[in-house]
Amino acid sequence: IKQYVDMDASCATARKEKEEREYISMRMRRWLKESWNPNEDKKDLYTDRTWKTNELTRIPPMYYTDCGGCSRENQQIFSIKVESIRGGLRWPLDVFGVVTARDTLRMEHKRNIVFARSRSNCQTITEQCPYLELTGPTRAVVVDFDPGSFEVVLKVKGATESADRDLSFLVLPLKECYQYRRYYTSKHSTLELTLRRIDRSVEATISMRLAAGSSWPRGFQGVFTASIASIDDAEVSLLSFEDDKLPVIADDGIIKLTRRVVSVEREHGELKVSATTWCANDEQDAMTNDIVFTPRFAGRSCGVLNVGTCKIQITVAWSLFDW
Repeated sequence: IKQYVDMDASCATARKEKEEREYISMRMRRWLKESWNPNEDKKDLYTDRTWKTNELTRIPPMYYTDCGGCSRENQQIFSIKVESIRGGLRWPLDVFGVVTARDTLRMEHKRNIVFARSRSNCQTITEQCPYLELTGPTRAVVVDFDPGSFEVVLKVKGATESADRDLSFLVLPLKECYQYRRYYTSKHSTLELTLRRIDRSVEATISMRLAAGSSWPRGFQGVFTASIASIDDAEVSLLSFEDDKLPVIADDGIIKLTRRVVSVEREHGELKVSATTWCANDEQDAMTNDIVFTPRFAGRSCGVLNVGTCKIQITVAWSLFDW
């Protein structure tokens, strides 16, 4: 008799868990359906709080660098690639639009920009190099206990505005963006999103400055990247430049990075910042120099990255999160 009682209890528990999953899924679908329009005010299903969906996040990076907090699950976005096109589109493409992530850190629901280009400043991508030049996220994207979304609105510039074409329109629940590399298809294209969920992570905000008396090697171009110990097959591109034109603010030597925020495992993690350089007029192989930082709960870490005779001062600001 006890065996049948246990089986009945197990079935009842399974039914309850299934009902809870279906209920949460229904709420998430409803939230996504009602919240994607950037021109309307929306109401949070969980808090009854109204927010403007076209507003940018007011939470900057390093928000908790000088105080305590909790480690949380973050979404690391490595790259977005236009995998294929259809519907009469032809390479190359002049792409403009917005890619954003929305989470509920501090119940904000505002746009955390990952990619943004206006029609007058579109990015030209080719079949040989079909990656978007990401500039974000501007802070870490928090995904635990969160019905947030990842939103893509991309267009292809035509000869006139009336000739512009849709490239991709996607609204994805952040909780579903857990696979390392995943493909998403819309009417005119398929995008490849390379991302990874980082458990119990800390936000790392990277800044670089030429050391006093240092200058970038003449004729060298390069790529600065960041990677973490648990992922050895993907990097975050911080800066890529050609023709020895290192983007430096002349007055104080600060290097203008394209991206600077990376999520790192809080425990047993490592952040590696690398510089790969080569001379366009030289047949020698590219050289790579690295510096490794151990995550902290707060505060800053400093180090020097040597690139030939050039010394680059690197500062990493560590930040946890609140609930």
